[in-house]
Amino acid sequence: MAQHAIPFTGHGRGAGRRLTARVRLALHGEIVVGRGHEPCLLDNLSLTGASLTIGNHAPSVGETVVLIVHGIEAFGSVIWRKGPHFGLQFDAAVARDDVIRLRIIHAQFIAVEAEHQRRSNFATARTP
Repeated sequence: MAQHAIPFTGHGRGAGRRLTARVRLALHGEIVVGRGHEPCLLDNLSLTGASLTIGNHAPSVGETVVLIVHGIEAFGSVIWRKGPHFGLQFDAAVARDDVIRLRIIHAQFIAVEAEHQRRSNFATARTP
């Protein structure tokens, strides 16, 4: 089985604040907050936290949230918020294998999307 590296993306302005490497993703999930379940987009993930985007107003700083994405549940607290984007610090670290599994799911999604785009471009080019 192929090895899947978790790329580190913590360089730049925010470098030094994060204790673990971050994986860039674009996976749909949901959060559970006091007002119920809400869909979200998991923008990036590390063993200790995540960056998320929500369609409505993001939860308040300090609010407890449960992130659910592809069968993984992570409890945490909102540590920053800007518009529909917010950062979540997990109460307990997410298993490294779960982070790798989500990275593989993301890569498979990107490959399928690229194939759909290729087929669409091919069909458009053949249409008179």
